[in-house]
Amino acid sequence: MIRSMVTGVEWKGKRIPCRLIIFDKDGTLVDFAATWVPLIQKRVALLLKALEKGGEMEALLLRAWGIDPDSGRVDPRGPCPVSPRSEEIVIGTAALYQQGYPWDVSKQMVSRAFDEADAATDHTKRVRPVAGVSSLLVRLKQEGFLLGLATNDERVDTDAVLAFLGIGRLFDVVVCAGEVNPPKPHPETVLAICRRLSVLPGETVFVGDTVGDMSAGKRAGLAFTFGVLEGGVTPREELEKVADAVVESLRDLVFFSDRQMGRRADEKC
Repeated sequence: MIRSMVTGVEWKGKRIPCRLIIFDKDGTLVDFAATWVPLIQKRVALLLKALEKGGEMEALLLRAWGIDPDSGRVDPRGPCPVSPRSEEIVIGTAALYQQGYPWDVSKQMVSRAFDEADAATDHTKRVRPVAGVSSLLVRLKQEGFLLGLATNDERVDTDAVLAFLGIGRLFDVVVCAGEVNPPKPHPETVLAICRRLSVLPGETVFVGDTVGDMSAGKRAGLAFTFGVLEGGVTPREELEKVADAVVESLRDLVFFSDRQMGRRADEKC
């Protein structure tokens, strides 16, 4: 089969030329709540054990990280969906400090709880990919797209997730927390991927699930930003304020090539 040259993506009859598609990871390629809420709850449990506390302290810590202690729902504009691990540690440290614990002791305890929870977590059991993600990425690569991944997650966790899903080889560039500063929603992560692949921002599309993702793409001057709902926690009305378009699922993305008519990205997935 002759490989055709991809020239862009399509939305409501409008064709947007692009060479590069950059994806967010959590909430875009994998279900955010299923992946992260249990890990954060484990971190809190270990911290409570070290503090010999419970009840009110548990609720305080969960709220600090943007999780409702009663329903387990994630605040889409809170720190949980967007903050890198280093910022989450500072958030926990500040919460303990405000309860009367010394700053240095608080930071040690929070960092230890994070390390212990992460070490005890099997990524293969907590990661839930969104439907059709692997098939979509494979097809985009076959059609000639360059693919990037821009995440505020740590490199070790990102590599583990991508390896488990079997999609790491499909990305031309992956940029993680601490490798580019400042992190999203600052545009530098997105711009760094463009530079490394020698692609102009105006030839790039960003696909993400948070207001911060869309803001990063907009501030970087990208050709188009897609907000996706399926795996994230941000309501449609929030994404629509900043995204060029909001889709229910990655399978709603449409791409086109110079030899093929526009088609849904989930065909034959």
